[in-house]
Amino acid sequence: MMWRVIVIFLWSIDCVIWAQNPIGLCASASLRGLLLGTAILIHNIDKNVDNGNYTSNLKKNYQLVIPEMGMKPQQIWTGENEYNWTVGDWLMGGTLNTTGWTQQNDMQVSGHILIWAGDVHAPAWLLEQEANITSDKAKQLLNDYIHAVVSRYRGKTKWWTVMNEAIDDKNNTNPFNLRDCFWLRKLGVDFMKYAFMFAYEANPDVELYYNEYGIERIGLKANRTIAMINWLQSQGVIVHGIGLQFHIWTGNSITPGDAYYQSAQQFIDNNLNIMVTELDIAMPMKDDKPIYPGDIQRQGLVYRDVLQYVLHFFPKCSTLITWGFTDRYSWIPAAFNYTAGDGLPLDWFYQHKPAYWQLQEELARVLIDGLYCLSPKSQSDKYLIPSVNNTVQLTNGDCNDSKYQWNITWLGDGTYCLSPVDSNTRALYIYNASATIGQVQMSNWSNDFREEWVFTYKNNNIYRIAPRNAWSRIMTVDDTTNTVVVIDDKYIDNQTWILTTSQINLS
Repeated sequence: MMWRVIVIFLWSIDCVIWAQNPIGLCASASLRGLLLGTAILIHNIDKNVDNGNYTSNLKKNYQLVIPEMGMKPQQIWTGENEYNWTVGDWLMGGTLNTTGWTQQNDMQVSGHILIWAGDVHAPAWLLEQEANITSDKAKQLLNDYIHAVVSRYRGKTKWWTVMNEAIDDKNNTNPFNLRDCFWLRKLGVDFMKYAFMFAYEANPDVELYYNEYGIERIGLKANRTIAMINWLQSQGVIVHGIGLQFHIWTGNSITPGDAYYQSAQQFIDNNLNIMVTELDIAMPMKDDKPIYPGDIQRQGLVYRDVLQYVLHFFPKCSTLITWGFTDRYSWIPAAFNYTAGDGLPLDWFYQHKPAYWQLQEELARVLIDGLYCLSPKSQSDKYLIPSVNNTVQLTNGDCNDSKYQWNITWLGDGTYCLSPVDSNTRALYIYNASATIGQVQMSNWSNDFREEWVFTYKNNNIYRIAPRNAWSRIMTVDDTTNTVVVIDDKYIDNQTWILTTSQINLS
């Protein structure tokens, strides 16, 4: 009973944190132009599990979802021209005129998967009838299935994983070391060509991906993948990109120029986009605890390494997807006989692990702490200063004069505090952020979320500044009155700010 009380208490704390932290990872990712996604268990959303914590944390932190199991062939394809659309329709809506959960919640979805190249994942009825299925019949079945799925959800997703894990780990005599499977036996290597061709026919506007594990580092399997894709393209087939799964461990390190970066560059050099599709970073475990106490911190650093890798290859890599987001619902423990686990950014109780904060900091921390003078781009000869009656204004001055300087401090949650140097107990404050014109004032620092600001780096020391409680709105100067307000983003010069200091971080 006490354990349950503790769990409820922890959840309640997280709900409070969430209420005060609307920015989340997804908003921070949008500052960088990235899509942050995760695999989901639709049952958990539909049944509102864990007092809604699963859904609330999902919506706070991710813009893109992948159904972990519900849209794979063995779930959808129940017989020849027979389909179970329940999961897909719930998620995306079954017609152009209907909406699913993703549209209703302003989220995107990636289609996953059309073909999983292995008998263990093939529809049971297909294998049972194999002896009676000719090559021509197999091609027809493949055509009918892919057209049915892709056409049904046309306009509902921008991506489809056409093929998943086709290359075997053990050496064999098949072309490209392909796994033995129903489709290979019936159609030979051409089954891959047909799969991509049929998907393109069903929706020429969708991006088509091949997804694989163990190709994140340059090596034999990655080279086999390149050879396979090159062959497909030589057959006139459209392949837009490669999904790199990234099921890795806390002992991994990922640094510029290493085997991870070389592999990514190899795919990009072959005119392919890349996407991190199934990221988790496992720890060795014993008795439900990490064997190595420092692993939880190391895990955070490796998550940050992967994010830096994505940012390095942007825009050829613009999407990072974790395979789940809470340790409570991870595939890892069972798959490794409970000798590994805890591979995701949130723990069993939805508490933020160091991995979460490392991602948040890398996405949103575009400044280092220091002293700055702030000038709107539209009036670069003027500086922002505190004024009388808790107001702020623009005035001509000297940036070397302390009264024009602001102490900008990272708060650790994706936001910054701005305090005047000559009065560091006060802070810049947004009053009535939801109003048509929100007022920017000064207040005595009280650890209030209205005193917290989000910065987006533009270029040449220029930033956009938004309040945490309305991060899609922008701090703006009224060029007529020189007052500072918050309004909707119009992408104009008086909504961008020049930060003058020797400590600018341009990375």
